Formats: sequence, C-alpha cells, structure tokens
Amino acid sequence: MSAAAPTSTPPAAPPSPRRRLHLTRRAAHAVAAGILLLMAALMAVAAARDSPTYDEPFHTTRGLALWWHGDSRLSHAHPPLANALQAAPGAALGTPVDLSTLSGWDKADSTAVARAYGAKAFARARTDMQLGRAVTAALALLLGVYLYVRTLRHGPVRALLALGLYALHPIVLAHGHLTTTDLPITVAFTIAVCEWERYLATGRLPRLFTAALALGAAMVTKFSALVLPFLFALVALYAALRRAGRFSGLSWPRVAGALARDGAVLLAVVLLVINAAYGFQRTGLTVARILAEPEPGNWLSGKERGRLLDRSQLRHLPGGLPVPLPYTYVFGTFAAAAHTRSNHGNYFFGGLHGPSPAYFPVLLVLKSPVGFLFLLGAGASLLRFRRRFPHVRTVALATAPVVFLALAVRSQINLGVRHVLPVLPFMALLAARGGAWLVLRPRRPGGADQPATRALRLAAAGAAGLVVVEAVAATPHQLSHFNWLVGPRAGHWVSMVGEDWGQDIASLGAYLHERKASPVYYEPYGDWASAELARAGAPHRRLRCNQDVPRPAWVAIHATVDVRRRKPCKALRTGAVHEAVIDHHIHVYRLEESKRPPAPAPAEAAEDTEPDE
Repeated sequence: MSAAAPTSTPPAAPPSPRRRLHLTRRAAHAVAAGILLLMAALMAVAAARDSPTYDEPFHTTRGLALWWHGDSRLSHAHPPLANALQAAPGAALGTPVDLSTLSGWDKADSTAVARAYGAKAFARARTDMQLGRAVTAALALLLGVYLYVRTLRHGPVRALLALGLYALHPIVLAHGHLTTTDLPITVAFTIAVCEWERYLATGRLPRLFTAALALGAAMVTKFSALVLPFLFALVALYAALRRAGRFSGLSWPRVAGALARDGAVLLAVVLLVINAAYGFQRTGLTVARILAEPEPGNWLSGKERGRLLDRSQLRHLPGGLPVPLPYTYVFGTFAAAAHTRSNHGNYFFGGLHGPSPAYFPVLLVLKSPVGFLFLLGAGASLLRFRRRFPHVRTVALATAPVVFLALAVRSQINLGVRHVLPVLPFMALLAARGGAWLVLRPRRPGGADQPATRALRLAAAGAAGLVVVEAVAATPHQLSHFNWLVGPRAGHWVSMVGEDWGQDIASLGAYLHERKASPVYYEPYGDWASAELARAGAPHRRLRCNQDVPRPAWVAIHATVDVRRRKPCKALRTGAVHEAVIDHHIHVYRLEESKRPPAPAPAEAAEDTEPDE
C-alpha cells in the first residue's frame, strides 16, 4: 500500500463580516443602553429637585379633568393627548377630586381651575404633577430609542452619536422631565416626519399608517403641529415630481391617484384621532353654531370680550357648513393663532425690546453644548448637493426643522427655547452624520492615517465627550443652562423669562428656613408658587410691589417678574440689602428697620393673568 499523502491543516478562516457586524452591534446596544440610563438618571435628579414650573399646574389639571370627568372643556390652550397620558398615573392611583365644583369650571377656565385645585389639595396636586413628569421622561427615552434604531442602518457609530447628542442635550433633559407638552410634541413630530419619509422612500403600507397615527398624535398634542400637513404635502409633491420611491415607474395619472389615496388615508386617520381624543364632544357643529357658542375662559378671548372667533376666518365661511372637529379644538386652533400675534414675552438681551426674529436661533446656539455645535458644523459642511436633486430623505429631514423654526421666528412668543424643541432631534441627526464622517473617514492609499485625519477623529471624540461632561455639569439646572461660550450669568442677560420658570422655589424655601428669615414677603410666580414655598418651610406673606411693607422684613422676587416690571418694587426703594440670588433666578433682600412708618398703600393694581404657555 502506498503511504497516504500528508495533509496540512488549512489556515483558520477570518471571522465573517456578518459575525463582526453582529458583535459590533451588540456592543453598540450596550453603549446605547448606558446612554439611556444616564439620560434617565439626569432627568430623575432634576425632576426630584425642581419645584412646579409656571405651566405644569395647567397641564396636570387639564389631564385630570379628562380622566375624572370625561370632559375635554379645559383642553383649549393645548389639545388633550399629552395631558391625558401625563395625568393617567395620578388619576389611577388616587381618589378622584371633583373639579367641577371648583372656581372656573363652568367657564372652562383652566387657569382658574388649576389655581383652585392647588389651593384645595396641594399635596395631592403636586404628586399628580410629579407622576406626570415620569410619563414625560418615558416619552423622552422612547424617542431616543426610536432615533437609535432608525439610524442604525447607517452604522453603529452614527446611531450612537444620534442617540447621545439627542439624549444628553440640556434642552431635551430640561423639558424631558416636566409635565408639559413640549417634549411630547417633539416625540410625535419627529416620528411623524421620519415615518412619512420612510413611506415615501419604500411605499410600504404599514409606514403609511404609522405616519398617519403619528401625525394624528401630534395634532392632538400641541397646535404647533398644524404645520405638519403642509410639510407632508411638500415632501410628497417633491417625491412625486421626481417620481422617486413609492412613485417610481408610475405614470402621471397613477402618481396623481396615489397622492389622492395617501391624502385621503391621512385625513381620515387624523380626523378620527382628533375626535377620539376629545371624546367626540361637540363635534360636527355648523359654523353658525360654533360662532354662537360661549367661548371658554381664555385670556386671549378675554381681550376680545369673548368674541375671538367672531374676528377669525370662520366668519367668512357659510353658516350652515358643518365642521367635523370638536368645538374645543376649533376654538383652540384660532386661539393659538392669536397667541402667535400677541407680543407675549419680550425680554431679550437685557431689556424689553419687543419680539425679535433672532430670539430662537440665538438661544438654540447659546443653550447647545459646545461639542454639539462642533459636530453640527461638521454635519452642515457635508450638505453639498452632489447631484441635481437631493434624496427624498434629505429633503424631508432638512425641510421639517427649517419650516418649523421659520414659523417660530415669525411668531411673537419669546417665552423660552422650548417652543422650538422639535427641531433638536433633527439637529442631532445632522450632527451625528458629521461626527460619524469624522470618525470613519477612509484612509489614504497605503493604509496610514494622515495627521490631519487623526486630529479630526480625536476632535470628534473629544466633542462627543464634552457633550457628556456638559450634560452632567448642567444637572440639575438644565432648564436654565447656557453653554460654556457664555455661562449662566451672561446667558441670563440674554434671556430670563424662559429660564426662571418657578423651578427654584424649594431652594428659596430652604435658604429662608436655614436663616430663620421672618417675616418673609414673596411675590409668587405661578399659581402653586406660594403653596410650594410654604411646603419648603418658609411661611410668608404676599408681596404687592405697589406697596411698602413693615420693617424689618425679608423680600423675595423672581428675576422673571423683576425684568418684566418697568418700575422698581416700592418696598426696595430704600433700606434694602441684597442678600442672595437663588440659582441666578430669585432675588432675596433684607429690609432694614425704618425710622418712619410706611406711607399709606395706594389702591392695588390689577395683576397680570396671562399664562406663560
């Protein structure tokens, strides 16, 4: 027999690309989970520390009215979906409170009802608000997961950057733990735009229905979502004219038919969602009947003596025309439009200068982390059109924030950067693209990195690290955070009204309690402010700034109230020692004993009852 030929062991095969990709994604999932846990922890710290902000009582009470009474009459300043979700835990865990017996219910005055609810049962109301904050935080985390999963097809690096730049942005952290509608509308707005873009790109029917549901959810979360139908139509027309994505290969008649079908589906779903959110209450009324209905208790309607709708575009429609929307939603839509023209809130760059088109762009820059701005600039530098017509995805993701910001700039509501919160996820996606490009730049021929390439990669990694550091450093004061380019002291000279929102009242109470200050005179900022200060251990009397006070005494005034007042508080004209500023927001004064009795107090001036929202 011949000897068997010797056999050699073949070299081990290299790991398959699929295996390496799987391992890489598994590691990315672990990092993503860590980012989300950090986001949740930072929001939890701030939520536990922050006192009720100015607007949270209104949102909390509106949601409770939906659960306890099945009545949507209070949901005219904002649609009901977010408030209903936020109020669900409080409504389920406690004994219902009869809100219908409180002042303002009959006139559907949500401000008066919220004030009365806090006066009747503040401990319970505050607990309801805190539970609502947990719901908002869950929605913020949900959007982070959505952005990560959606971006993962572009690679783990880009997906992690998109998640981190969104989740650790101080503006997101600030409003991601509050019982308001700003974060919920950001969730619905972002998902609606992204799902619509995916449907137009793929033509898959499930995407059409998820886009329609997200659109409906946005429309019943905040009235600023009324821009979405225009955005949907704009992107769809662009895709149709290019005959791209779902319109690929279709003749022009079939393109027109597809557009009509998609529009009909969207309209049907949105109408159903809006009516369901309001419990189908007072829907289908004719124009004449809508104009004849008594208007809800709303400060804008009050300025028009209860005839706000009579001065709207409704008066030009036929009186017998039925409107397939709830009356409260119709009123809220026109009230929101009037609000944008109301010159509501105008402190900017150290003075009352009137609404400024620079307000929102400036605040977006000054309140964004420095590392975020660097990566955003890198992403913006990539926006070069390499072909005549950009991809539908590019048009959708670029048009949505630009149009939203343009409308905000035209409005006269300079009350905080929260009103443009929906643009931040799109900014994060663009910054993530820039960061991923810097990190994953292809090597030159020969395989060696050039010094400039290594420097850019280090810069991208450093910028991402700075975002994490700045997010942690801003906690628990994310609401009033300004980036390291200016810092809080200079930043609050730029803007104060949206940064001092009542969140520091408990800190004020701790300061006064520690010093055994008495008597304390305090000018409240918000309907639950006095109760919150008393809860923090600081009994006080209400300060009227058109009156002097007996001395010696202590006086506390919010910076927001102070900068809006054109005349100094009478009690502080003489003998006032500036003791402290609580978190840059609340001024504390000690009044020295006067040698002469105070002058007789003049008649009390009318108070400003306009809500910040």
